[in-house]
Amino acid sequence: MSLSTVRNRFHPYFLGYVIFACLSASVTSATEIARPEISIHPELAAHTPHFEEKVYQIGGNVFSAVGYSLGNVIMIVGEDGVIVVDTGTHPGEAAEAWRELRKHSEKPVRAVVYTHFHPDHWGGVKAIVSPEEVASGKVRIFAHETLVSNVIHQGGAVGPILAMRSGYSFGIGLPPEDREGMNEGIGPEVTQGISGFIYPTDVFADRLEVTIAGVDMEMVHVPSEAPDEISVYLKKEKILLSGETIQGPTLPNIHTLRGTKFRDPLQWYKSIDRLRAFGADHLVPSHGQPIYGADRVEEVLRLTRDGIQFIHDQTLRHMNKGLTPDELAQTVVFPDYLANSKPYLREYYGTVKHAVRQIYTGYLGWFEGDPVDLDPLPSVEASHRYVALMGGRDKVLAVARTAYEDGEVQWAAELATHLVRTNHDDRAARLLKAAAFRHLGYASMNSNWRNWYLTSARELEGDIDPVGHLMEFAGYFSSPDIVAAWPLARVIEGLGPRLAPDKTLDLETTLAFVATDTGEAHALEIRRAVAQFHETIPDRAELTVRAPRLVLVGLLTGRASVGQLMEQGVLQVDGSETRLEELLGMFDPLFSPIRLTVR
Repeated sequence: MSLSTVRNRFHPYFLGYVIFACLSASVTSATEIARPEISIHPELAAHTPHFEEKVYQIGGNVFSAVGYSLGNVIMIVGEDGVIVVDTGTHPGEAAEAWRELRKHSEKPVRAVVYTHFHPDHWGGVKAIVSPEEVASGKVRIFAHETLVSNVIHQGGAVGPILAMRSGYSFGIGLPPEDREGMNEGIGPEVTQGISGFIYPTDVFADRLEVTIAGVDMEMVHVPSEAPDEISVYLKKEKILLSGETIQGPTLPNIHTLRGTKFRDPLQWYKSIDRLRAFGADHLVPSHGQPIYGADRVEEVLRLTRDGIQFIHDQTLRHMNKGLTPDELAQTVVFPDYLANSKPYLREYYGTVKHAVRQIYTGYLGWFEGDPVDLDPLPSVEASHRYVALMGGRDKVLAVARTAYEDGEVQWAAELATHLVRTNHDDRAARLLKAAAFRHLGYASMNSNWRNWYLTSARELEGDIDPVGHLMEFAGYFSSPDIVAAWPLARVIEGLGPRLAPDKTLDLETTLAFVATDTGEAHALEIRRAVAQFHETIPDRAELTVRAPRLVLVGLLTGRASVGQLMEQGVLQVDGSETRLEELLGMFDPLFSPIRLTVR
């Protein structure tokens, strides 16, 4: 079968059935549909106690605080100090975990390790150490050499959309009744807060051996859940701190629904093999409870890497037979021995279905081989045509309601989607789709799927504020503390994706920026709807802006205006202030209103 026909082979029958069903349906009234009763999938609910707040002791000197934050806070006690591996998502959560850990040792902190760039592994650092302690050399912070650039990317280049999608993934906008008794698959429910950040002092590429407070540690780069992932092995104790190479008591998220760059599963399971070579007696993951005993450690490592390899290999196998992502999601299924491996391969956080889609895209890209997708009709126009073809809005709504009442909630949601696209304010269609999403969410064993379904239902019901909720979610990725840590060069370069082409198509000019306190000096050339960053300032610049670095960061991220800063006497402009305001107005604000996810 050719690639161009494989995805459409059932369409003639399918479409004929839809048309017949819609034309023969009676028109129903636009009465609202009652919400389904709130519930949690029994197995997902039974997973919640795994993350009860508790400090676990591993060996004689390692303590893992589980359940206080999405990620664990881990303390290693040495001869004259302690090392902290990962710090929780924000200082509020970290402070509680730290109080409990301090019951086991009051020795001073000598080092902190960030296992990777996600906020739940560094965002609580300021509850544990201060910037002054790090600046003085009293405390060292270790990380992979690419961590800082990854932190900047997630908070800057894709910060707004990633913040919003993360809010959906973790259900941050859900009311208490939808969160009660829940977990996030890899940890307890996420709480709102503002993440902090302190720059690493020591970075490495592949492997680093170091002794801190008398503790011999080997840090290794193990790209997996994150490209900058590192694990820490304590040689004398034979204890392995895996970071998220072992993501916790769940099937790993080979792809995350909130969005990320390609996670290479082949690289991931090879990284686990690197950890298996240590032959550790105990395993301390950054999510969930520790694993005791060499045999159990090897079993978990082996099962996890086998599960990842199975998904990877079978996806490629069927890709090479011409299957598309939709077909792969129905075809690649775990054998029973993997599917029933509790809890480490159960689908509380990752799923096989959404993993195979990203593997396809990672290897082949978005194009599935059918040229009909090269330049398709806009989705709104296509929905208008489908609705007309099926007999009009009332008939489509009637069939969708019948499908919903018959328990075909996915089909009901798909039909309602066409109506919402044709009229975004069609309340009956929105509420029907929302009710279908609630059914799907309450039935899902996967925390991410559940949160997306239920948050999207609230969006359809009109309970999600796109601006207000965005700013709440942004605290994890682009808080003032994090933005203030960005190098000036990255802030200026980050203006490029915010440039409005319609305002700059005929514009050619250069802006220079000089940080008077740090000496950083860079420029941005605007050239006909393209903004080119210059590491050094060219000979000619229309305007030169001088201010302390943090003032410039505030100006370029929209946290302060030219007028405000001039009035305070902290900004100097070589050129026209009015012109500077005009040029900066050609860039979108860092946090513009985002179109919500439900179409």
